[in-house]
Amino acid sequence: MIRPAGALLVLGLLNNACQSSQELKSEQYFAEGYQLYTTYCSNCHQTDGKGMSGLYPPLVGSGQLTAKSRLACIIKNGMSDTIMVNGKEFSRPMPPNPKLKDLEIAEIVTYLNMKWGKDSVFTSIEFVEKSLKDCAPN
Repeated sequence: MIRPAGALLVLGLLNNACQSSQELKSEQYFAEGYQLYTTYCSNCHQTDGKGMSGLYPPLVGSGQLTAKSRLACIIKNGMSDTIMVNGKEFSRPMPPNPKLKDLEIAEIVTYLNMKWGKDSVFTSIEFVEKSLKDCAPN
């Protein structure tokens, strides 16, 4: 007789067996990205991604999300430029996050794009490494 906990374990294993490694990695990056976003980003951009009225830009509906290379650079190096998001100007500087590892930045970019962009696939660490080599610190 299979006990309820054992049945859940079997069902979980069967479900994971049906997923591709890319789907599993996407889920992993999304989950880790959520934790990192909550720690490093949500204080200003808020948990719902709508920002703080007039102070910090929203991520929801922002065209900034689709420019993943630039997004990785902004997360790592911060930003002091004035930007236009959803027709509104924002000029408060964003501090850099120099302690974040490339993997963590890939996970945050993945979370942002899967949550508020139109992406369904994780952003690879290799993509972030290349992006960070190509951007200059602010």
